[in-house]
Amino acid sequence: MQDLEPMPDKTFWLFDLVDFAENELHEKGVVGKLKFEKLNVKVREELRKEDLYIGQWDLAINFRGPVDPGLSRLLDKYQKLELFELEEFQNKTLKYSLTEKGKKFKQGCEKYFSRINPNFHSALDRVHIMLSKEINKSGKELVETSEDIQKMKKEILGEKIK
Repeated sequence: MQDLEPMPDKTFWLFDLVDFAENELHEKGVVGKLKFEKLNVKVREELRKEDLYIGQWDLAINFRGPVDPGLSRLLDKYQKLELFELEEFQNKTLKYSLTEKGKKFKQGCEKYFSRINPNFHSALDRVHIMLSKEINKSGKELVETSEDIQKMKKEILGEKIK
C-alpha cells in the first residue's frame, strides 16, 4: 500500500458539504434528511474514485440506497456541540446548517489539511465540482438519477422493478 498524505475524515466532508450548500443554495443549507444522506454518499464516492480517501466511512443499504448508518447520531452530537444547526424548514423537514462555531471549526480543519497534504485542494476541488452538479437536486432526484447510488443499490437489492 502506498504512503498517503493525511486526508480529513468524514467529519470535515460533512462540514464542507453543508458549507458548500450554504454558499450555493437560497435555503442557506441542506434541506431534507434524504438529500443530506445522498450528498454524503456522493462525496464519499467522489473521493474513493481517485483513492483520495482511505478510512472508516462505512455505508449500509436500505430501500433508498446507500446510507451512512451513524450519520443521524453524529449530526445530533454536532448539534449538541453547537457546531451544526438542525431546524425545521417549512414545517415539514429538517434544514442542516453550520453555526459560527462550526464554520470556524471547518476553516481550521481546511487550513490544517492544506498545509500537511499537497493533494488536499485537488480533493476539495473534485468534491466541489461534483457538488455543483448535484446540490440543486432533491433527495428523491439524487436517489433516482445518481449512477453511483443506483449501482450500489443494485449490488444489494437487484435490478429496479419498473
